Amino acid sequence: MTMQEDIQRYPIYGLSDGKLIPLSIENVKQYNHFTHNLHHFIKKGEYARNQKWYDERGIKQKLILLPIWVHLAVHQSPAGANLSDEQFKQKVGISRWQLLFNRRHSEY
Repeated sequence: MTMQEDIQRYPIYGLSDGKLIPLSIENVKQYNHFTHNLHHFIKKGEYARNQKWYDERGIKQKLILLPIWVHLAVHQSPAGANLSDEQFKQKVGISRWQLLFNRRHSEY
């Protein structure tokens, strides 16, 4: 499935003042790819392999438009400020686990 198909399939949110807000994005041309990434809340392959598990628990896939540095930091990439969970929340204003599903850390 392409990102364009994912845009049609899942709700899209943006990050504003530490909160997720709904966005209206209909295609991949509607955001700046040099400054932002469209991020899957549940890793795409993980969701595809285990959709029944997520559905049984009412956990929904969503896309989140993030500045590239936040997207890298969410995934704890060495290229994006390798922040602890506490540092991430202080810097970004929201828990990493509200942006990236984790069975141990996310609320569900």
